Amino acid sequence: MRMDKRDQFLLNLYNQLWNSITRVEEGLWQFVGIYAGILGVHWALGKQQPALAAWLTMLASFWGINIAVNAGKWFERNRMMIIGIEKQFLNDDDLGRIIPASYHERRPRKFFTILDRVHIIVFAASIVLSFGIYWGELSKGIINITLSALLLLGGIIGTLYHWRIAYGELKKFVEETQNVEKP
Repeated sequence: MRMDKRDQFLLNLYNQLWNSITRVEEGLWQFVGIYAGILGVHWALGKQQPALAAWLTMLASFWGINIAVNAGKWFERNRMMIIGIEKQFLNDDDLGRIIPASYHERRPRKFFTILDRVHIIVFAASIVLSFGIYWGELSKGIINITLSALLLLGGIIGTLYHWRIAYGELKKFVEETQNVEKP
């Protein structure tokens, strides 16, 4: 079977989209390695500078949650682009035989993969544990209380804003690509 330039382009794009998904997922795992190092610093600092240890853990945890949000967005975006390319090459009866039919739904299935959700839960639990373990130190003095409150509120508001923007971009992408069918 001889492929024209368009088919070659689409297959190359298809492979690059999967490579992009892999890269984003690997980036999340690389951050988990950095995060483990940060938790090591947390425990080392915890005895001398408990408030600083808690703040570093909270910052790193919000950073991790936002990496997971970004990974979820890129995964879904690339998945929907892959669907469009597959529609160019697959027969209608291939859905359900080669590829699960539910995979080809043209809407964001779940914004986060299971792996992204696990990461978000672990990072959020670290924030709660940091507050719980070091509450006595974090609640000493107006400076510690203010910094803790600002960090927590800033992290929550920033993360929710990031999620809202990412989800809006994904919804817009779906709306703009609704007409991707066979040529």
